[in-house]
Formats: sequence, structure tokens, C-alpha cells
Amino acid sequence: LFRNSSHGGALSRPYTPTCVTKTFFEVPIKIYRDGKLSRHIQDWKIGDSVEWRGPYREDDSLLKSKFSHLLLVAGGTGLAPFIRIVDELLKDDEAETRIRLIYCVRSEADILFKDRLVDWAKHWNVTVVICGVGLEAELPYLFERVNARLCESVFQAELTAFAGADLKDTVVSVCGRATLEKDVVNYATRSGVDRSKIIRFPA
Repeated sequence: LFRNSSHGGALSRPYTPTCVTKTFFEVPIKIYRDGKLSRHIQDWKIGDSVEWRGPYREDDSLLKSKFSHLLLVAGGTGLAPFIRIVDELLKDDEAETRIRLIYCVRSEADILFKDRLVDWAKHWNVTVVICGVGLEAELPYLFERVNARLCESVFQAELTAFAGADLKDTVVSVCGRATLEKDVVNYATRSGVDRSKIIRFPA
């Protein structure tokens, strides 16, 4: 949790760390042109002191359970909570979970952690799908591309191609804007995914 108490008044925002050790942590932050905190964050310089509290771990135990298929849907910085989860699953030599990431972006320039995603896609059990309207630039050859907005028909096609008709051993998780999260929860529910296996992470 980041807190800014400068410039007359306190503002705080939760951010998801992608890496936490005893000596440092890593947090992706997107700067918005009219964001209340963005105008302060973009002025940070090396050596500045800022106020943080945490980390507070989300309950991701279900995502690390033994199941056959994990469908992740992320938008923008909503990719952050999945970084640690996928990294830990890939380090587990006994894990055989198939992972499919649908990453929704407006353009190729919005793809965060591209090198990390390429590394994931090199694993036999991970597929990275970049989803968006008007994707024109060349993507890494390991990525799949969907030139469309993530509507219900696109989601259902991705889910069926990935997990088939039997969804009892499939988990769906989403993180991004509130509208994306709401849509994906509804799409997954109507597609037959057990509601207890649909997980929303706060962006």
C-alpha cells in the first residue's frame, strides 16, 4: 500500500508486487496523465523516500492447487498478481497445470513484462495470447494473437479450445479494470465454470 502525504492531504493506493524478498520489492505502476498520484510518482528520483506498507498477500491458494487448467485474463497492470503465481508454478517440477494467459492490451506498446512472457511461453504448459483491436506490430513468435476485443464469444472460444467441454478441473482468474473483471466473471459463469473456481484479483 503506497501512501502519499505531500502537497496537502494524504492519498493511498494499493499496488501488487511482482517480486518480494527480504531486501527489496518490485511494483509495476502505470502513470496516468490525469491521475491524482501519477503526477507525484512521475517526479520520483533515485534516493527519494516514499511511504509503503505491506505486502498483503491475496489468497491465491486455489491457483496453486492441483488442477488441470488455469485460464488467466489480465488487462494492463492487472498482469502483476499473476507474475508470482505463474513463476511459482513453473518452478514446481511436479506441477502439470496447463496455463493460458489472455492479456488484453490497446497496443503492442502496452505489453508489460514482455521478456517474462516470452520466457513463460517457452514452457510446454504455458500459452500467451495477446488480445486487442488493431494489433499491427509484429509480436514474439511464441505469442498467439487475437485481433478483437475480449467479448463473450472470444472468451468462450478461448476457453473451449483450451480446456474442452469438461470444466470441472478448470480455474479462471481475472485482474484488470472493473468492467473487464465483471465481464470475465459473467462469461465464465455462463460458460459453465464453477463459481467457486472463478477468482477476481484487485488491480
